[in-house]
Amino acid sequence: MRCGFQVTLIDASRHPRFAIGESSTPIADKLLRLIGQRYRLDDLVAMSSYGRWRDAMPADACGKKRGFSYFDHRSPKRATRETHRGENSLLVAASPTDEASDTHWYRHDVDAMLFQRAQEEGAETIENARVIELKRLADNRWRLLLSNDCVVDADGVLDASGGGVTAKLLGGIELTGRLKTHTAAAFSHYRGVRSVSNQFDQTHRDNRGRDPFDADDAAQHHLIDNGWVWMLRFENGITSVGVTQRIHRSAEDAGLGCQRILESRFEEYPELAEVMREASFASLPGSIRRVDRIQRFYDPLVAENCVMLPTAAFNLDPLHSTGIAHALSGVIRLATWLENGGQPKGLERYRDAVIAEARHLDRLVSMAYRSMHSFEAFTAACMVYFAAAIECEESLMASEVPDRFWMAGNTRFCEVVRSSEEVLGACERGEVSARECTQRIRDWIAPWNHAGLFESAENRYAYTATKVS
Repeated sequence: MRCGFQVTLIDASRHPRFAIGESSTPIADKLLRLIGQRYRLDDLVAMSSYGRWRDAMPADACGKKRGFSYFDHRSPKRATRETHRGENSLLVAASPTDEASDTHWYRHDVDAMLFQRAQEEGAETIENARVIELKRLADNRWRLLLSNDCVVDADGVLDASGGGVTAKLLGGIELTGRLKTHTAAAFSHYRGVRSVSNQFDQTHRDNRGRDPFDADDAAQHHLIDNGWVWMLRFENGITSVGVTQRIHRSAEDAGLGCQRILESRFEEYPELAEVMREASFASLPGSIRRVDRIQRFYDPLVAENCVMLPTAAFNLDPLHSTGIAHALSGVIRLATWLENGGQPKGLERYRDAVIAEARHLDRLVSMAYRSMHSFEAFTAACMVYFAAAIECEESLMASEVPDRFWMAGNTRFCEVVRSSEEVLGACERGEVSARECTQRIRDWIAPWNHAGLFESAENRYAYTATKVS
């Protein structure tokens, strides 16, 4: 391998395979470019913007993501019809042009491509094998026993699994109970999902579904009772569609509820039902998948020289699309740690950063869920996240890798997040109006509001990020 390490990748299944579509963000793209340039991995640089990806890797499916679009379907008529622009909709651009856009990742193609590139770079790969036991040897090395009877000895273990394998095998410290976000989800991939922006424009007889960008070229968020619906469109005709809802009683009840909403094709929400009217399952997965509790949180430092990537240790929620960026933050930190000799203090700093970021993101996401009863309050909660993300992007633009991403290490900003939580909770209880809540949050984030958040009367933001192609 390029940095002198011998690497073995162990995968429980085989590529290509189904994984639900995900979205990149400006933070994720800047990290991809930084990692690609540092280690001379041209494909990662190409993945850092839509235009580069389409030019360099046309065989690997992706989707154009100009930003984030939000629609509220909870009016008395279950329709997004607005009396004024922005009443039930919000469009926030994350890039100035199509070429510089973020991307939706069709994981079936992307994961297989990255796995193949690792093989080409010299990694030994083992597929269709689960790690069933981890043993510490007398010389402090690790022995991994696999389900196919293979044995792998290693100096260290980096867990990039989707389920916290090392923590489960070694009795790692579970922190899930400390999270404030409690959600379930059901999802699948579909063909024939109709255009949301076309429908929205036809309803209003104008172009508000394409101003300042096409709402279909975005991570779409459709607010429904107790949660929201995502739609991510890929250029191969497939759309990732999922339902996420808060857990009030049991996780299983919430998961079943999400599944029933998706099975019914949103029959309680006519405009969403119309978008899904002609949709059919894509061949993979060919059915609806369900997760009764999305959240997972372990201490990422499982044992000496056994550490989890952020997304192995922590899974929060698809709201705000933070997963890819958090994973990549772990990649660059751990790669730097290994290059610097793999000292124990470096792992402790990594551990502290991942835990701080996880708790910070949990606050940002949970308060957005608490505010969904009011589209105005929900918009204000989202602005707190956008302020954190944009400030982090500014650091990366200056070639600085933050000690804590999303402003998780900034004491003043963390105090603003806690204050925002409190006022949004008061709004949920009817003690504070959505307007007053919005004004307070606007004032609190002012020191970091370099992008004009809250300044659009029509909930349209043409360009809030600092991303360049």
